[in-house]
Amino acid sequence: MSFDHRYMWSTGFVRELLRTDRLSEAASFSYFLAIMTFDWFQFTVNVTTPASSISPWSSAGSWTTFAVTVLGLLYLYLKNGGGAGQHFLRRYFPLSVTVGWKFVGAMFVTLWLIPVALGGQSQETLGWSSTVAIAAVNIVMFWRIGFHLGSLARETAV
Repeated sequence: MSFDHRYMWSTGFVRELLRTDRLSEAASFSYFLAIMTFDWFQFTVNVTTPASSISPWSSAGSWTTFAVTVLGLLYLYLKNGGGAGQHFLRRYFPLSVTVGWKFVGAMFVTLWLIPVALGGQSQETLGWSSTVAIAAVNIVMFWRIGFHLGSLARETAV
């Protein structure tokens, strides 16, 4: 069985499969598994990393990520048509993977750039700056997924 890289990276390719109802159940499950694995891996790393205390910016970052996720999912649900929408989960997981990989990369670049851009600043300044930057990247990621969900919702409503 061959692997087509477009399933991982090409949002347009995946959106077209969703639009024409050609995304297999196996592919849908693979996207679901990828999202769940990533989320739980992230959660597991956070709770199993020893720390003598949690910084205020780390705590704020966790709560901000939680709030952005909940509000972002509500936004995506509405972009898909809300209660009148169709196939939310079947669309959400594939689009989240193909859009999300790009934003994971953006987060790593952002976290690398902040200390470079703010060289010589205190750990507190770097911590709060990272918290704000990651929240902004997450918000843009949800907006981008919403763009694709909204496009699919409009195309299938016609």
